[in-house]
Amino acid sequence: MPTRIGVPFLSRRRDNPSDPTVPGASPTRLSPLSHGLDEAAEGSSSSVLKKSSASPARTGFSRFSPHRSAGDADVASGLYLATSRAAAIATAATVSSTRPTVVQPQRPWRKLLYIKQEYPDDYVDDTFLMELQKNANVRMYDYSTVVIQTTVITQHLSSIMIFISVFINLYRGSLTGKTLVWCSSISTVLGFVFWDILNMYLRTPEQRIVRLNLIKGAMLFALLLFGLSPILRTLTEDTSRDTIWAMTVIFFGVNLAFHDYSTGNLTNIRFPGSVSLNAAVLASVLLASQLNNNLSVFAFLSFALKWFALFPIFRRYLKRISDAASMATTMVLALMATALFMYINKAVALLHIFSSLFITFVCPLWLIWVQRYKNEIHGPWDEARPIVHRYFH
Repeated sequence: MPTRIGVPFLSRRRDNPSDPTVPGASPTRLSPLSHGLDEAAEGSSSSVLKKSSASPARTGFSRFSPHRSAGDADVASGLYLATSRAAAIATAATVSSTRPTVVQPQRPWRKLLYIKQEYPDDYVDDTFLMELQKNANVRMYDYSTVVIQTTVITQHLSSIMIFISVFINLYRGSLTGKTLVWCSSISTVLGFVFWDILNMYLRTPEQRIVRLNLIKGAMLFALLLFGLSPILRTLTEDTSRDTIWAMTVIFFGVNLAFHDYSTGNLTNIRFPGSVSLNAAVLASVLLASQLNNNLSVFAFLSFALKWFALFPIFRRYLKRISDAASMATTMVLALMATALFMYINKAVALLHIFSSLFITFVCPLWLIWVQRYKNEIHGPWDEARPIVHRYFH
């Protein structure tokens, strides 16, 4: 006799009084999803039962078996019903998973730190490096141009050497104060005449100096300086000469470092040119305090003011109107400084020659060679620079 297959949960479902298929059971409210799954299961079970009736050999229960009972038929129908319900659930899950989900587009990234964005703090987009610039402000130099530009340094260095040689000659007595006064006065007059001729030829009246006010100021300053000469001569009597020489070298170094090497300033002295002029005046006062008579002190200080206040303006003017004139002035000053120091110290004269050649001809080559290693980058990471509009009334 064949053994019956027991399916407990199917039996409980059949005996459940809340099942609407059991007569006399109270109906239970079902959700729409459960109701749809039950309908799909019933449809699948009916189709499966039809197929099973057509091919009874696959079910394992012979339709014409003499030992088949009503309980076996109930078990088989419950098994087919459970299988159909599971298939319906899988079909519904597959349909729900294949539905397209609505994805909101992500907002584009912006280079702003004061707003909350859907990106990490160190995120940058692909266009961030598109604004990268290398060596945008690098200027490529020409050798001849750099040589001409370095002449202003050689001129000022040579002028300092000439000034020191004049003091040494005054200090040794080989040059008198009267000769220095006449030489400086004549050279100043010739410089003003040459200035006026160039202004008339170039027709640049905005660069002319008011002659009457200049003459009045020069005479007043000369009288004041002549009256202060005895005081300035005895200013550093209690100071050792070694200290005077050391402080003079320091002040001339400051003068050389802060000198205005530009060519645009032709009428007044501005910072840092004022620092350079004050340092040169202090060095001149220290040197003048070592002279023997008042006339030498007056001549030396008047020459110092003309040499460090007026002569740089004249050199800038020559550099502005003609590069050839500036180069010629450089050669004249360098040769004059070398010739004056040849009678004082030949080693210093040779050192001056080599330093002038190095600054004028070797340093430009060095600068051009170093330019190949220049690697300056600019990009969107640089700080913003506000544009300030200036209004001139």
